[in-house]
Amino acid sequence: MMKRSIRTWALAGTAWLASANGGLAAERTAINKRTGLYELPVTDLRKAAERGDRVDLARVAARLGPARLSKALQDPDRRTVLAALDGLPFLSAGIQLLEGVAPLLSSPDESIRAHAAVAAAALFAANNAVGLSDWEIAVETTQTACQALAVMAANETEALPTRLVAVQGLADAPAACAPSRKPEDLLASGAAEIRRAAVVALVTNASPTNVLVAAAQDREASVAAAAGAKLCERRTKDKPLPPGVSLRKLALADGALPEDVVGMVPCLASSADPADAKALEELKKSSPAAVRDAVVRLNDKGP
Repeated sequence: MMKRSIRTWALAGTAWLASANGGLAAERTAINKRTGLYELPVTDLRKAAERGDRVDLARVAARLGPARLSKALQDPDRRTVLAALDGLPFLSAGIQLLEGVAPLLSSPDESIRAHAAVAAAALFAANNAVGLSDWEIAVETTQTACQALAVMAANETEALPTRLVAVQGLADAPAACAPSRKPEDLLASGAAEIRRAAVVALVTNASPTNVLVAAAQDREASVAAAAGAKLCERRTKDKPLPPGVSLRKLALADGALPEDVVGMVPCLASSADPADAKALEELKKSSPAAVRDAVVRLNDKGP
């Protein structure tokens, strides 16, 4: 009788705490019915995500495991969904949850779309074509995710950071997302950041040269210079620069980013045109340190 009374009071107390704390106490005392072991509550994942504590987020995500995170992705509480999206890239087997992430890329909730884009991009970055095959990720799943990222990247009403993450996600899955990668479409975007991202992340050596030539004539120097760096990278003795493209003008333009100017320096340094040599001297005098160092290495015999 005493044992029964204690159990009755314990159950009553648990029920009261659950009702008083909105179910939080029940999560704290979760016990796995199969193993009899204590289970970490999903609320811990939410707390870590809301604090932005990546270390704790990784720890909690690892303890929850793929099965519980997969369930959390379908939770009616959006905070739980967001926390699960933030935590799953920390799992070594996180790519297994791509099927649950893919539909969230088209969610009507802007925050969920943004977090899903980050998660998908991280999963693609951590798993190349071999990894996707090793984990036996369905082709339909990757195609759904890639197409959703492509739509997100091209959507002019989507938040710019989310669009840029989507572009990166497409770039990090070159084989899986090949059918969805259409940089020429993004080069017509009204956002210069998207146009530049399309050049840097999506234009490959297999892309038509005319795509880069058009980008090199972009009204924004940051986009045009990125295209110039790509054209210089492609240039060989057998394939000179296309006519009408002046790398020195792109390199000297206000707004050209240092990394793109550095990418054009080898072509200017190997040019026999005195105007290109003069451009290098200008770059050596007034450019950021990275550009000056590149010029010195390739065109200056001094220290």
